[in-house]
Amino acid sequence: MRLSMAVAALALFALPAAAQRPAASPELTRAAGAIGAVWRPVDGALTARSIAAACAGAEQEMRALDAAMPAELDARSAARVRGIRALHVVPLADTPGAAYFFPPLAMTWFTPGLGAYSVISEADGFIGVRDAGGQELAFQIGRAGDRPVLRIRQPDGALLTLAGCAPIAPLADDPAG
Repeated sequence: MRLSMAVAALALFALPAAAQRPAASPELTRAAGAIGAVWRPVDGALTARSIAAACAGAEQEMRALDAAMPAELDARSAARVRGIRALHVVPLADTPGAAYFFPPLAMTWFTPGLGAYSVISEADGFIGVRDAGGQELAFQIGRAGDRPVLRIRQPDGALLTLAGCAPIAPLADDPAG
């Protein structure tokens, strides 16, 4: 009996690491789909015109960021990547609640690289974010017409409004898998 319990305990601890990954909750899965995007700042009031102006050039910026991406993306190399005008959020498909955040040059207070997110209130669109430097930020996702909109409470208390200009699908943690 003791031997079979020892074997069972050994088998439990010997499972492959991939099998031990936590499963994504439905809320985290929806949050990954909501925050995974190219977010660009909106100047002035939220109107169709201001959102269109914010998103002008977003796809070109996304291609430029992709071209500048290091061959081996890890915590160290990701910390050197920044957007031009956009905040690029790339959730990780195999690690619930993890994402790469590539803020624009103007967001000096937001540390680029591997960070984390969690759902605070799905009904209200509140998502808690921790950047690569460990700073906690409050995100709120909503809609303006047919576009997603993101509001970020900056460390100084000011609100920053960004338009979701292009979705970014979750990235497989292991590109071969």
